[in-house]
Amino acid sequence: MQVPKVVRELLDPLTERVPVPIVGGVNRGRWWNLASAGNGYASGRRALDQMAVLQQLIRPGDVVWDVGAHHGCMTLLAAARVQPSGWVYAFEPRKQTSRILRRHVRWNRLNNVSVHDVALSSYTGVARFGGGRTSKMNTLGGGDDEVAVTTGAALVQSGAVRPPTFVKIDVEGAEGAMLEGALPVRPPHALIFLALHSAAADEHCTRLLREKGFSLLPSRELDQARREGWRGDPDLLCVGPAHQSVNGLTASA
Repeated sequence: MQVPKVVRELLDPLTERVPVPIVGGVNRGRWWNLASAGNGYASGRRALDQMAVLQQLIRPGDVVWDVGAHHGCMTLLAAARVQPSGWVYAFEPRKQTSRILRRHVRWNRLNNVSVHDVALSSYTGVARFGGGRTSKMNTLGGGDDEVAVTTGAALVQSGAVRPPTFVKIDVEGAEGAMLEGALPVRPPHALIFLALHSAAADEHCTRLLREKGFSLLPSRELDQARREGWRGDPDLLCVGPAHQSVNGLTASA
C-alpha cells in the first residue's frame, strides 16, 4: 500500500533514524534505514544485475567515485570491494539525501568512504536541484533546492579527492556534463559504469568517451533502447585505453 505523501513527510525524519539489516544481495549484513528500506534496498534485491557487475569490476585498491550516490547502496558495495587500500568518494548534492547517506556510512563503520555534498558537472557554481517523483530521480537544473556544483577536475586539482580508477555515474540526464568536467583527470586505465537517461545523453557521452580513447560495452538493455526507442536508464561500461581487460569481455571501439 502506498503511504500518502503527507504521512511520509511526518514519519520519514523519525524512521530514517531506525537501522534495519540488509538481508540479501551483495550488501547482506550491512545496515540500512527503515524509511527507505522498501524497493529492494533492505531485501538486497535492488538493481541485482548492476550490483553483480559492479561487484566483479571493482577491485582492491581502487579509487571509486560514486556520482549520484543517493543513500549509498553502491557505496556500501564499493567500500567492501576496495578494502582498506582503496577509497570511495560518494557524491550526493542534496543535503536531505546526503544526511541519510552519511548515516549509512557511519552505521556500517565505513572508514574508507568520504561523502561530498556537491553535484559534479562541467562548471563551478550553484544550481537548482530536484524535480523527480522520488529523491532517486532528482536532477540538476530541476526542483527548488539550491546545491553547490563543481567539476571533477577542480576537486582533483584542489586535493579534495584523488583521481578515480573506477567511476559509477547515475545523475538523471546530467551525465554528459559530468564527464566533461571529469575526463581530463581520469587515469588512462579507468573504468566508467554509466547509466544513460536519454538518446541525446547516449550520443553526447559516446562521443566524449571515444574521443578519449575509451572502448564501450553497451548492456543488452542499451542495445535494445538504441534499436527500439528509449526506455529506462540502461548501462554503458567504458574501458580506458590503458586498461588490460575486463573479465574477458570484448568492447566496441
